[in-house]
Amino acid sequence: MDDPWVVLGEVVKTQGLRGQVKVRSEIVDPENFLLPGICLRRRDGSLEPLEVLSYRRHKGGYVLAFRGCETIAAVSPLVGCELVCRGSQLPPPGEDEYYHYQILNLPVFTFCGRELGRLREIIPTAGHEVFVIRPENDKKSGDRELLLPMVASYVLEIDLEKGRITVDPEGRSGQRLPGEAESRPE
Repeated sequence: MDDPWVVLGEVVKTQGLRGQVKVRSEIVDPENFLLPGICLRRRDGSLEPLEVLSYRRHKGGYVLAFRGCETIAAVSPLVGCELVCRGSQLPPPGEDEYYHYQILNLPVFTFCGRELGRLREIIPTAGHEVFVIRPENDKKSGDRELLLPMVASYVLEIDLEKGRITVDPEGRSGQRLPGEAESRPE
């Protein structure tokens, strides 16, 4: 099975004079910054092992210190690089929880079996995340992207084994209107 590189955050600027950096991240558990096997992915795609010594929350992001980086000159070249790890290194998600990398690009179907497209983006909001679903051939079909809140009445099932997401675009929790046909592909 594929073990993708997962982005934990992006170095956006240096912080102070002692070799710390500001990292933009939507990470749920900042302890993941301390996992073994973290790498720095440079702009050219090359990977370099990296050890995070410490982190702290700071103004909507995190300030991190790395082993061997004790001056602003040492961390300046890291701005624009990403902190990554293998998906298998992350702790298993809880029941009915998923990492973004596990569900991005999965095909999305209505509960009646019609394919809507693929999950292409997940937008964080204050209340809940929003799924951005784009049709496969959006230029040919004329369909537009669909935005659905990730709440139970819209997202009915995420099946990683089958590699698909089932939704109700109307938010009716899968209840059919009179006259709606049922056609569920297996």
